[in-house]
Amino acid sequence: MKRRDALQRVALMMGGVVSAPTMIAILNGCKASGDAASGAAFSLTKDLQALVSEIAEVIIPKTDTPGAKDAGVGPFIEMMLKDCYTEAQQQHFIKGLEDVEIESKKLGSGFVALAADKKIQVIAAMRDKAKAESESAEKQAKQVDTESGLTKENTSKKVEPPVPFFNLMKELTVFGFFTSEPGSTQTLDFVPIPGRYDGCVKLQPGQKAYAI
Repeated sequence: MKRRDALQRVALMMGGVVSAPTMIAILNGCKASGDAASGAAFSLTKDLQALVSEIAEVIIPKTDTPGAKDAGVGPFIEMMLKDCYTEAQQQHFIKGLEDVEIESKKLGSGFVALAADKKIQVIAAMRDKAKAESESAEKQAKQVDTESGLTKENTSKKVEPPVPFFNLMKELTVFGFFTSEPGSTQTLDFVPIPGRYDGCVKLQPGQKAYAI
């Protein structure tokens, strides 16, 4: 099975972990190798690659189990952006990375060089920006009827706005981590050869969630 096909199947099984826009990107937007699509030329600079990996590590840090860097989440995110997302979304993501650096320098340096507590401050700021962006997009997608005063869907705009940077960064980090070998075998309860399906299993205290 090709990696692209495997990711599509896993995305379906992960359900609510992956948002609707990302599900659509994975299921419909993946480009087969050799496609001459605009995203084929997409790539991150080494500095941005390091930044993506560092942000992912803050989201899923290494403890007694692997972190995002151990699972290769940074390269996974770059691969997903290249293969599954539009050019508009790719550029929106890069703009988000630039915003991360702007917020970081307000605290003294680039994100990678910041102390752990300051990195969390930057992540919190990006989370708030993503929330505001989502609320603004939702507001623009609706309009108030001048006669009734009721809110209705605005169907005049056909183009979906890009997913806010931090929302996409977070869900691709989670998706990449839990579909990786370290994430699924060391963080989750991985059963290499599952037996019969039992829909009601008594869990023991502290037991890990089962890998998909």
